[in-house]
Amino acid sequence: MTFVLGILGLIFLIVIHELGHMLTAKAVGVRVPEFGIGFGPAIFKRKFGKTIYSFRIILLGGFAKMAGMGDGEEGPGTYQSKAPWRRAAIILAGPMANVLAAVVIFTGIYMSGVPRATNEIADTVPDSLAAEANIQKGDRIVSVDGERSGDWEGFVQNVGQKQPGETVELVISRDGQERTVSGELIADPDNPGRALVGVRPVVVEDTYGPIAALGEAVGRCVEITATLGRFVGDLVTGQESFVQNVSGPVGITSVASTSVAQGFFLPLLAIISLNLALFNLLPILPLDGGHLFFIAAEKVMGRPVSAQTMGRFAAFGVALVLMLFVFATYADLSKIFTGTPFIPE
Repeated sequence: MTFVLGILGLIFLIVIHELGHMLTAKAVGVRVPEFGIGFGPAIFKRKFGKTIYSFRIILLGGFAKMAGMGDGEEGPGTYQSKAPWRRAAIILAGPMANVLAAVVIFTGIYMSGVPRATNEIADTVPDSLAAEANIQKGDRIVSVDGERSGDWEGFVQNVGQKQPGETVELVISRDGQERTVSGELIADPDNPGRALVGVRPVVVEDTYGPIAALGEAVGRCVEITATLGRFVGDLVTGQESFVQNVSGPVGITSVASTSVAQGFFLPLLAIISLNLALFNLLPILPLDGGHLFFIAAEKVMGRPVSAQTMGRFAAFGVALVLMLFVFATYADLSKIFTGTPFIPE
């Protein structure tokens, strides 16, 4: 069941993306003969108004077929008959729909309540620094080796710079009084290279009103986008491993189904939606970014780019995307066979 929900979530993001293209195309007067989810033979077709809606057997994408875009049709109501800014709006609407979907999902999450770990101790791990130093439930962590821990994330970051077996000094607050304790960090049983104090935090739930939730959602999307941008840069420069960090359809579906079971599906769906938007903005055909690039080139040159030139770039782009798909699938399968997690530590 979790696998099915994961698949449905990915289909939902594709539908959102293609709906952005279709609705904007219709708004600026471009005919859309067919709106399809998936590729290959159609298993469902129904015509509403002037558009046929289809559901196809291979769920690896979707499309909004527009008159005059790739079919050679000319005349009023076609994509090529519209001004460059209108065509750019149609193309940009797909990625922007995914960005909007991510913002809406995060807004709903913040309105419904977001768990937050605090510096207050809920309990301690036996045979750990915390247990030996008599750290108790209700204590608060103030600092690690003189580094203030303003929140739980700050505490985790401070400890994360240490090694198992290393001696550290903690300042603990109890009933308004601070005291200093010290001891050796233990190793995480699931990750021996990671050092732990041996405490579990009290978790509280922060809720937001609609406006505050929207602000938090936008900020979260900006933060994730910046992180994704840095990550892509690290991949290009070789600082991050492609095989270890990139997933294809197999890996994405696996992680999505796991997140359903663990209750983290909606945040993951929002992150994937942002990934989809950014990936489609890469300046290569047949991605949306490639179409935007050639629309910009048309404005600069004062005339449309020839069909032959676009065809050559499209062939190269398709080959590049297929190569990326093959490598990502190889990375997924290698992780399955070696038992490597799809999400790195």
